[in-house]
This record gives sequence, structure tokens and C-alpha cells, in this order.
Amino acid sequence: MGNWKLSGLMDDGTKAGLLGVWMVLFTVFAARKFQQPIKDDIGDKSVFMFNALPEEEKKALIQKLEMQNETDS
Repeated sequence: MGNWKLSGLMDDGTKAGLLGVWMVLFTVFAARKFQQPIKDDIGDKSVFMFNALPEEEKKALIQKLEMQNETDS
């Protein structure tokens, strides 16, 4: 695992175990992304699309989303 230690709070076995757990969880996360519909995985693209809109369309979209939010509550 290397000769340096950041804090000395964990031995190499503990660090290796935590790294193994992280690797398993990350693999599960990555594998689930393949099953996720594209519409649910738009990420930051929606922000860039929103910022590309003219100001009037931004305001109209915000009002529409606020109205939807109020009816869902």
C-alpha cells in the first residue's frame, strides 16, 4: 500500500479493506448506470440547455416548473 501514511489512524489491512469496499460499491453504481433510462440520466446537460434559452423562455419555463411543483405538493 505504500510507505507513507497520512494520519497513521489505519493500518494497511484496514485501508485495503476500505478500498475493496469502495471498488465494489463503485462497480455496482457504474453497472446500474447501464440500466438507467437516458431521460433519468441527463445530468448537467439540462443546465446547459437551460442557459442557452433566451431570458423570456427561461422565465416561462421557471413559472411552468413552479406551477407543477405547487400542484404536486
